[in-house]
Amino acid sequence: MTQATFNFAPRGKRADIAAARGGRPVRGQATQVRGDEAVDPGDVLGFDYARFGMVPPAPCLWPGHPIREGWERGRRLMTRRTRPATLAVTRWLALRLAAWQRGEAFDDHQITPQVLRSLEVATHCPVTGRALGNDAVVVPADVQRGWVAGNLMLASPAIADRWLAIDWAIAKDALARAEADPDESADGLPLRHWRRIVALKSLATPLPHGEAARIPLLVLPPNRLRLVNPIQELQAVLTLQLSVPGWGQRARTVADSLPQALRNEFNLFFNSLLAQALRQGHGGERPDMRDALAAAWGDEVVMRRWGRFAALVDAGLAGTLVERLTRDPMPGLVMVRHGEAAVREKLAA
Repeated sequence: MTQATFNFAPRGKRADIAAARGGRPVRGQATQVRGDEAVDPGDVLGFDYARFGMVPPAPCLWPGHPIREGWERGRRLMTRRTRPATLAVTRWLALRLAAWQRGEAFDDHQITPQVLRSLEVATHCPVTGRALGNDAVVVPADVQRGWVAGNLMLASPAIADRWLAIDWAIAKDALARAEADPDESADGLPLRHWRRIVALKSLATPLPHGEAARIPLLVLPPNRLRLVNPIQELQAVLTLQLSVPGWGQRARTVADSLPQALRNEFNLFFNSLLAQALRQGHGGERPDMRDALAAAWGDEVVMRRWGRFAALVDAGLAGTLVERLTRDPMPGLVMVRHGEAAVREKLAA
């Protein structure tokens, strides 16, 4: 089994995929060692605040606080030069501080400001659809996996405030209640938001093959999010074929690469998805093609034809098809696949 990470490069340039290829194994925020001396991770965090010329929050500046001690040590050693505190650096320090205060694992070597900067490709909240500003918050897609590379995305503050309390079971239950009474909100959120939340959670949650195949791709994978279900990897790869120029030739190539028994069902599904995406909006209100493709997955015909196609594809075949379809890169998109052993190592660490 492999897992895929999609990297969307802005302005048509290929994304830097170094961080997506792994990094050091995840370690918890256990006590670190400097020479023969044990160092509290709060001290290391405080040192990094000083390294970027920032002041830790006031509650961390009481005498004897580990973060203050690390901050003062850093100020003594870096009196001449500090590194620029970009938005990504600010988010990085804030995430580490929050994780440290909650006693959660956070590997500051695997999750770096560069990794967080790559998330800024997202311009709108994947749940609400509203434009993201500098107050956007980094959250883990799968709360149980926590702060690991391939499990992060940006969300609006209102959604982020609730996100950590929503796991897969809670999301599914809320969606069921919202669908039973579409005119009423479920736990304060409308039906359309719960549908997107379930779509996002499913991408990062290991699910039975059949269950994953029944979930509409109402949100395309956020940048660098690692997909864990092979059928959803295939769902995303086929959808993204339509997101960049040259999709007509690629569609013919895809069809030719499929086993004969799948070609007819693929063509029916693919043409339905394209037609529904092109119907989204009109005139100056026409959305970006990626947004239109995500919206197209809400169509019953698209889902019915996808279901017929997916019923002929097991997890092994889905993985094989994804490998085959991604050998030739698409403009502005890089997909990195992670072997099963590496994935197990990262999840177990």
